[in-house]
Amino acid sequence: MQPGLRAQQHPPRGVAPGGGTADRLADPFAHPLSAPLAGDLVAGLMRRHEVAAERLIGWLRVGIGACVFVTVIAAGHVLDGAVGASLALFQRNAWIAALGFLLVGAASLALAVPQRWHHGYAYLFMVLDVGLVLAITVLALGERGLPGNAVPSAPIAWAIPLVLAVGALRYDVKVQLSAIALLALGLVGIAAGLEHPLVPDPAAAGMPAWTQAFSMPVNAMRLTLLLLAGAATAFGIVRSRRLLASAVRDAVGRASLSRFLPAEIAPRLAAGDAALRRGRRQRAVIAFVDIRDSTGMAEGMDPEGLSRFFTAFRTRILACVRRHHGFVDKFIGDGALILFGVPDEGGDDAARALAFAQDLTGIVEAWNESRELPHAVRIGIGIHVGEVFCGIVGDEERMEFTVLGDAVNVASRLEQATKRYGAVVLASEAAVAGSSDPAAWREVGREPLAGRKQPIAIFAPVPPSGAGRSLP
Repeated sequence: MQPGLRAQQHPPRGVAPGGGTADRLADPFAHPLSAPLAGDLVAGLMRRHEVAAERLIGWLRVGIGACVFVTVIAAGHVLDGAVGASLALFQRNAWIAALGFLLVGAASLALAVPQRWHHGYAYLFMVLDVGLVLAITVLALGERGLPGNAVPSAPIAWAIPLVLAVGALRYDVKVQLSAIALLALGLVGIAAGLEHPLVPDPAAAGMPAWTQAFSMPVNAMRLTLLLLAGAATAFGIVRSRRLLASAVRDAVGRASLSRFLPAEIAPRLAAGDAALRRGRRQRAVIAFVDIRDSTGMAEGMDPEGLSRFFTAFRTRILACVRRHHGFVDKFIGDGALILFGVPDEGGDDAARALAFAQDLTGIVEAWNESRELPHAVRIGIGIHVGEVFCGIVGDEERMEFTVLGDAVNVASRLEQATKRYGAVVLASEAAVAGSSDPAAWREVGREPLAGRKQPIAIFAPVPPSGAGRSLP
């Protein structure tokens, strides 16, 4: 395996350093498939919500009908007991309203099931709700011989805001706007059909002065406020749908990022870390881990056994890396590229990387002692510290977080050098300088490594007292 070659790959032509095109890096969720997928998800959520919303509205209709029925009966008994007056005329319209809401509610509950529901039913029930309110308003005014000015005096007229509020539960702005328009036209039509005087004259008509409160200008203001209230519910629906679409789009974007990026990096990009999107230079600790003679091990395993082996190996690496607060940048064949101090540098990055290497060595030794595998697992680990470029590389179809630079190459060469030095772990002098216990490391060589001119000091762990040299 040549992990260094993978780590050195350059961004595709036309791609900004550290990411996709500059426009794509401006928004990590701007994948070309994200918008259609988010739109489909929102549409699917709204379809599922539509049936549930209509069932809820149906139960609210039933509750409204029952409340109207109980309230009018209770009010009639109180008034009859107090002054001996009868509300028979008001009760009849109230019973019609209560029965109407109960019947419409029952019908909507019967139809609001996925197998029967059709989007057109939302308009049907909206028309029935509005029509019921308008019809009872006409009955209430006609029975009393009141002009169109008296529309606000009809008790059922006060159910209009309730109808609009309940209708907003559908989160369908078209149905809501249709209800607002139908109510406005209906109220204007009732007022015009019942001879709506511009300003009632109490002196000429023998009416009290308070009737002027129902003049056309005042009623126009009431209608305007009612329409504004309805418009507010419509804007609320639009706002809620936009928030839902934004939340779904963010979720799709996060899921897309999580497919290609490490779990430690994806949330930072999602939160708007512009430096990571553009790419940046920083100090980092790089560790390469590789399995020795993985090809020979594979020859003695069936595909299923080989899959279980690599899964178990990667699981052990992940657990060990997390314990030492690093992260696996990528698994490369039978090895792994591991980073410490990315994206946030720390004073103990090198110490944690060296501790990770020794901890992983112990984990592999314990795994071998368990005799779970037919062959002993041997690994090599190379660790170096230096400046790297880290960021997102790739295009719109695939993004990848990676680190580039000479420090990555040195760590890769150190991992390969473990074969020649007969060591499990090799670290550069720069890495050992950050160790919590430098005395636990000894210099085993000084050479430029493959492809380099400048020699570096190479260190290996000091073997335990009385132990021989470690073999890879």
